[in-house]
Amino acid sequence: MPKLPPAQLENRRHAILSAAERAFARHGFHSTSMQAICREAGISPGTLYLYFPSKVALIAGLCERDRTEVRDALSRVEVAADVLSALETTLTHYACVEPQERRALIFEIGAEAQRNPDIAKLMVETDAFFSSLIRDTILKAVNNNQLIAKADIEAVIALIFAVGDGILWRATIRPELNNRMIIRKIFTLIREQLLTSPASSCLDTAAP
Repeated sequence: MPKLPPAQLENRRHAILSAAERAFARHGFHSTSMQAICREAGISPGTLYLYFPSKVALIAGLCERDRTEVRDALSRVEVAADVLSALETTLTHYACVEPQERRALIFEIGAEAQRNPDIAKLMVETDAFFSSLIRDTILKAVNNNQLIAKADIEAVIALIFAVGDGILWRATIRPELNNRMIIRKIFTLIREQLLTSPASSCLDTAAP
């Protein structure tokens, strides 16, 4: 590894991952060579292999980056006055604000996981990490009376997972849809039928 300050090493690593993400999303996992990633990142092959020796290592780096980002996002959800609204905002961000190539890459990697056991293992571990974080966030809010479940809480959590996966898929293949409005309507139904936030109820009562 080059003898660079830690911050510079991390910045270069992040830049390489971003370049790989763009290349994978644009051309697909198999059609993207390590040389193409070098061109996208503007670096030499020697530099790339110092950081990531293979395309699987690049996928592992992207999964690690995403785990850190989602963990940080959910830590903000946990301390929000209205946990359900914060979850809605988080899903809206990933479905409507983040670049489409990031969403597309999720499904590109998922397709490759059907053929490559190493990538399948990474995907399963990452999905389990996300699922555990989101589940723990919702259960903690229920236990703290920040959310009140109107149905079996495990079934509600399973539904929220399914909604999240479906919204990300539709936002990827149908970006022209008003996905913000779709998310808003789905969460309105969740509030009315499945999971109530006392904070939002108080706000609704106080509204003129």
